[in-house]
Amino acid sequence: MSAFQYTYDMRTIYLIEGSKGAGKSKFIYEKYRELISRCSKVDSKNEDDWNTRMYVLQDDRTSETIILNSGSDMRCIINDFSDLLGKYPQADIIYTAIRPYENNPLLHNWMKEALHIQKDDIVIETRL
Repeated sequence: MSAFQYTYDMRTIYLIEGSKGAGKSKFIYEKYRELISRCSKVDSKNEDDWNTRMYVLQDDRTSETIILNSGSDMRCIINDFSDLLGKYPQADIIYTAIRPYENNPLLHNWMKEALHIQKDDIVIETRL
């Protein structure tokens, strides 16, 4: 982590945890399909790559910013996600794939570092 410390308002972070092939990317895409009916797409990255898709949505009713990320397999993918989070510090809700600590502690820890989880964030873990 750099010397610069991010400061975010309270966020709800959904960690979609599972090993390779567990359905993390499918979960993220299905959540995107559910949300897009009431949200506007603000930004996206890698829409054509099932395993590295990232979406930034704004809820048309509440104006909440929602970020979805399906990539968790390599440091460079996690770094791209971290850059996207830095671009949208106002994010209220984040859904991200994450590898289980016991399967790959490096990828797990890198993702947690990228999220800059703070004590007032609500973190909800879903194991696939």
